[in-house]
Amino acid sequence: MKISQSLPRPENWQDFESLCKKLWGEVWNCAEIKKNGRSGQNQAGIDVYGIPKGEISYFGIQCKGKDEYTNKQLLEKEINEEIEKAKNFEPSLKKMYFATTAVKDVVAETVIRKKNIEHLKQGIFEVHLYSWEDIVDLIFENKTTYDYYLNSQTFKKSQSVNVTFKNGETEMTVNPKFLQKIRVARTKYEEMEQQAKELMPDWIIKMADSHWITPEIFSTSFSYSPKQTEFNRSFFDSTILVTNNGSEPLEHWKLTLSLPEDIIEISYKNCEKKGSYIITGLKNVHFDTFINSESNIITIEPRKKILVGDDTFQSETLFFKPIPKDSSIRIPWKLVSKGFKEEGFLTLHIEPKIESERIKVDDNSSLLLDEEKRITIEDFFETIDDD
Repeated sequence: MKISQSLPRPENWQDFESLCKKLWGEVWNCAEIKKNGRSGQNQAGIDVYGIPKGEISYFGIQCKGKDEYTNKQLLEKEINEEIEKAKNFEPSLKKMYFATTAVKDVVAETVIRKKNIEHLKQGIFEVHLYSWEDIVDLIFENKTTYDYYLNSQTFKKSQSVNVTFKNGETEMTVNPKFLQKIRVARTKYEEMEQQAKELMPDWIIKMADSHWITPEIFSTSFSYSPKQTEFNRSFFDSTILVTNNGSEPLEHWKLTLSLPEDIIEISYKNCEKKGSYIITGLKNVHFDTFINSESNIITIEPRKKILVGDDTFQSETLFFKPIPKDSSIRIPWKLVSKGFKEEGFLTLHIEPKIESERIKVDDNSSLLLDEEKRITIEDFFETIDDD
């Protein structure tokens, strides 16, 4: 399923032209990409041009501000006129792109496809069309332009939002740890040793294990338990940041994230305190970040109802546990506020680290006969002394 992506359009055609120069400069890996002449000059149907890396011919872009500016689509007559102009571009083009802020339109796309085939047969430049949805896809695929577009004051709309992980990125690679337990049969000697231990009193076993009679076997039942923290390393930190990169505040906003089935557990923590002086009975109170484990949905609805421009909100700490296998997953999100809504997705690249442990069982154990029981993958726990 394709996750919807959206970005606000530039506020005017000049800004749109600048965006196209930046975007295709990155796509083509062309540092020398340029705008063609200046306003009012004969531009031969081309607003931006450059030679992509690995090419020896020029590619050109005709930038058309539509929809929000003129409430119109790219028309066949307009397409044909610009193509005829582009035939006069010197030196000759290898490819011509129409880039428009208009939404995708099957009529315009059909005209462009037919023109492209016609030109291929004639041996002249190819013709391609990028509507706003296509341009947004390219922006998301090219990080430099994406950062430039969102951070530039020129392109700020009155309301706009950026949702990221704690690292400030929309993508994150994580390495959760898991423990693979492999059951193997004991040797005959190990079986005899185990049987002998089961028959011996505890105090003899202690003496045998230590190879000497020590005060330990005469000690009382009192023991000191050090303060420790047990971490579940199968969970990873997935705290969310919400940044208002628009010029107007977001009022009464709410963010919802829908986690796919690859995330099998969500939690506010990945550790437990153990040992002496542990205080129990305290309830965890969550003020603005809520987990619905049954539907795998996270809702962030802050007590502070307004997020002003350039301000960032951080969710309460969130931990995810994924399926223990390599995967890349997308997390759709949707933000709604007073008079505004936005959608997008975050991407997680899961690269688990799996450690193995051999567990010896009787050679007639049923665990050895069932492959699912013989080899299991469990959470990886690590205990650290707080002192």
